Amino acid sequence: MSENEINEILCFPGSRKNYAVDFSCVVEISYDFKISKIPCMPSDFDGVCSYKGAMIPVIRIEGEESLPETDSEEESRVIVVIVKHQKYLLGIRLSKEPYIISYTAADKITNPLGVAASDRWKEKGLYRYDQKLFSVIDVEKTLEGMVFYP
Repeated sequence: MSENEINEILCFPGSRKNYAVDFSCVVEISYDFKISKIPCMPSDFDGVCSYKGAMIPVIRIEGEESLPETDSEEESRVIVVIVKHQKYLLGIRLSKEPYIISYTAADKITNPLGVAASDRWKEKGLYRYDQKLFSVIDVEKTLEGMVFYP
């Protein structure tokens, strides 16, 4: 699906960088997932959660320091966005509340650094909305980059 066919993106404001995904890739936004930690994983890998009988990986949208661990249930509200491409699911743990904007409300700009958002997230485009820049994650390429083929 091209950007012209997709009308809305789900934005994730972060402390250092803002991200977004095409809303058509979003399966669910949840505020109550129990995330199980797995030792010896990269720092941005938060763990796994059970989603409709399947265990799916949960990745932090930002680095470890931006999502402090707390013991208080009220303070440690976990926001997880489940995205899907074909048969692959991924949970993205957010540091702040997401919101939806339309592509027509945002201005596409050329990324002076190229197309790489980070090692983990593959970028589809860079947009400006309300004086903020959003790196739109290419869910298809990001998930394909995480799949290990035997």
